[in-house]
Amino acid sequence: MENENGNRYALSALKDRRATLSGQIYDLKKRLAVAQTQLDHIDACLTIMEYPGDPAGIPMHRVRRRVKLFRQGELNQLIRDALRRAGKPLGTHAIVTALLEAGGHGESARPALTPRVRGNLAYLEKSRKVRKTGAGIAVVWALA
Repeated sequence: MENENGNRYALSALKDRRATLSGQIYDLKKRLAVAQTQLDHIDACLTIMEYPGDPAGIPMHRVRRRVKLFRQGELNQLIRDALRRAGKPLGTHAIVTALLEAGGHGESARPALTPRVRGNLAYLEKSRKVRKTGAGIAVVWALA
């Protein structure tokens, strides 16, 4: 009887997770059906307008998924804080390392974070909040 009480919480959690996943799958199937209908209509319009090729031959765009590690403006502030704490110019790799340590993110976040840091550094340079020295792999960044 004791084992049944122990499993009660696990069973409840599993039922809840299954209900969530089945709801997500249902929603995705509905969205897929709507998207497929829209695609069929666009293909029909292309045919009516005498598109010379096969509409299925038009390459698809890759869907970009935003990884929300930081709130709006937070990454810029963290980059400037890392440069301020270092007290010297840092390379992009060192800045990313400092952000991973400060945010408590594991090394697995580096591939998602590095391009965002590069983009934010370019933005900060354009707005004259940081300055870039060097070129290629020898680039270092400092506060302006």
